[in-house]
Amino acid sequence: MQNTALRTDGLDTVATSAHPRMKLVDSTEPLAAGRLSVLLVEDDEADVYLIRRALANNPRIGEIVVARDGVEALDMIDQRAIEPDLAIVDLNMPRKDGFSLLRDLASRNVARFPTVVLTSSRAGADQFRAKKRGAFAYLAKPNSAAKLATALDQLIARL
Repeated sequence: MQNTALRTDGLDTVATSAHPRMKLVDSTEPLAAGRLSVLLVEDDEADVYLIRRALANNPRIGEIVVARDGVEALDMIDQRAIEPDLAIVDLNMPRKDGFSLLRDLASRNVARFPTVVLTSSRAGADQFRAKKRGAFAYLAKPNSAAKLATALDQLIARL
């Protein structure tokens, strides 16, 4: 798999030929011991930007790999393009939504990692369904970047 170095938003990123939309943060150096590899499964580019910014100052984050839906996320995991320590998953996505992704992850014999649902849905039924399918935590997207960073930092501190 050939890697092509890119520079966007002041962060070092890599796109692979197999997954041109895959982006790794701080990929120019080996992952520091104890730093987390995060799989972000989100189809909205603005939300991807906000989540990446919210995680940028967390010293426990080593890399962020972006998948645009559950199909792409499973493909990345199956091809070992990423071995995440944490997945952050939206619920409403094309092709394979977050609920289906959670179900598929739970039924596979892959390395287990906590999955956090980060969604605009505040419905109790969605929270219940996500937890039932194995979500470690459920977070309704806060209305400010600062609140998002705080909420994600608190979740990561629990890992």
